[in-house]
Parts: sequence; structure tokens; C-alpha cells
Amino acid sequence: AYALHVSEHYRRASEELLHAYQRNKEANRHHEAGAYKAALHHVKLSKHHAFNAHEHLKEALVISEKISQSDAPFSQRAGILGKSGLQ
Repeated sequence: AYALHVSEHYRRASEELLHAYQRNKEANRHHEAGAYKAALHHVKLSKHHAFNAHEHLKEALVISEKISQSDAPFSQRAGILGKSGLQ
């Protein structure tokens, strides 16, 4: 369940980054054409999408860290059991 949740955050971050890139390209086109007000609008949209991507990546990181923390005690127990079995 956690893995699906993490991958959903990665998917959404990827989509947001794509939108940010597209808006940034559009802002550049407007800026080159001298339409500075339109360029500013698209830059703001790009920033918004980049922020959303950042938030999704932060959430994915938090969940991943929780997963690794909950796996650590199990891994340590398995290592201890493995060593005691060899002696």
C-alpha cells in the first residue's frame, strides 16, 4: 500500500514538472514576442506547478523514510537470526 502511495506521488510530481516546463516554454515565447504581461502570467503558472511537484516529492520522501524505518528493525532481527544460525 505504501509503495503505491509513493509511486502516485512520483507520478503526480512528474506531471507537475511537465506542466511547469510547458508553461516556462510558453513564457519564453511570449517574452521573445514582447508580450511581457503574458510571459509573467505563464512564469507564475510554471512556478506554481514546480512548487506542486516539490510538495509531491517531499511527501514521497517522507513515506519512503517511514517505510525504511519500519523495515530496519526487521532487517536487524533477520541479521541477528542469520548470525546465530551460523554459530
